[in-house]
Amino acid sequence: MKMFCFCHAGGLAGYYSFLKKAELAYVDEVVLFEYPGRGRNCKKQGYKSFAECISDACEQIAASGVKSNDFILFGHSMGAFVAYETACRLQKEYNLYPYHVFISGQKPPVRVIPEHYRNCEERVFDFLKKLGGVPEVIQNNKEVADFFMDICMKDLRVLQSYVPHEATADNRPKKGSVICGDDDAEVAVEELDDWKEYFDTEPEIHVVHGNHFYLNEKKDELINFMNRELLKAQ
Repeated sequence: MKMFCFCHAGGLAGYYSFLKKAELAYVDEVVLFEYPGRGRNCKKQGYKSFAECISDACEQIAASGVKSNDFILFGHSMGAFVAYETACRLQKEYNLYPYHVFISGQKPPVRVIPEHYRNCEERVFDFLKKLGGVPEVIQNNKEVADFFMDICMKDLRVLQSYVPHEATADNRPKKGSVICGDDDAEVAVEELDDWKEYFDTEPEIHVVHGNHFYLNEKKDELINFMNRELLKAQ
């Protein structure tokens, strides 16, 4: 089974390379989806809208030859919205149903406020620093910081165009799970229950100790949680 991973705003696919090394139930290949304009896709034109991002993700996943219930989607932060909306589009337009969808570090779509991402773009460095997403190597190197901030601002503009579809019984993933840090400056723990309306089967919600980038210190806890959810999803 393949697992496709979608990263956070301003992120590089390589940040999630630890998942390629992890022993995950039923998973024999992890595909790190790289957004255009960075990493191995640095020469490609960035997305102009969130809808374009979803279309690209769906086309790549469908072209990979996966079959229904034979692939998994994982997304963190911005990537969580990408994973979720990709799952819904794949079901509706490609008749491809994911085995499981993992949502990490993100509020439910009903809580989305586009203006928030416009405000974040205006103060992008402070925004990312508050989330814990600016490593010292970036803070201490202006050239690297400028490159990183430019990518992040473009992703925040993509998020500003995100219009969540209405999750209905005939167009939402069957199974999913939600994981988030208890000190996430972007997501309040009490908001997470709203994710229950976005899956056919009520998702397990797991809160770990950490900030928006809890993954930095809690990789093992994330992997253990994923394995528990995959094994019971059969």
